[in-house]
Amino acid sequence: MMKFNVKGQSEGLKLTATAGDHELVLDEGSQMGGKNEGPNPLQTSLAALASCENVTANMVAKEMGFDLQSIHFDVEGEFNPKGFMGQEGVRPYFQTVTVNAVVETSESEERLKELQEKVEARCPVYTMMKAADVTMQDTWTKK
Repeated sequence: MMKFNVKGQSEGLKLTATAGDHELVLDEGSQMGGKNEGPNPLQTSLAALASCENVTANMVAKEMGFDLQSIHFDVEGEFNPKGFMGQEGVRPYFQTVTVNAVVETSESEERLKELQEKVEARCPVYTMMKAADVTMQDTWTKK
């Protein structure tokens, strides 16, 4: 079993988090009362998804003997702020997340589809979102 720990110190809406030897700054934009000194938590979760898919893809590609040269991710989340604002019956997290991945590879479309399916089955952040009933719309294409 692996354990992860993050420590955070707030200053208004800004949070300076320490994860191991790394520091992250998260904030909200001025429209939410923040100072826009870092990405907001939902943007950070989308970045975590892209990063997790990247790590998983590289591990799986190695197992498959897949020629993975690089991946460019464009990730978008749709969220109804009414849930965050307290409206009952509206969930306070993403309804839909769209992942567009452009993969630089010499592999066939069939092998790319196999890589995508394995990543989606094994990526911890992806499967966590899926378990939360977020609609995941994924397109992986070859460069």
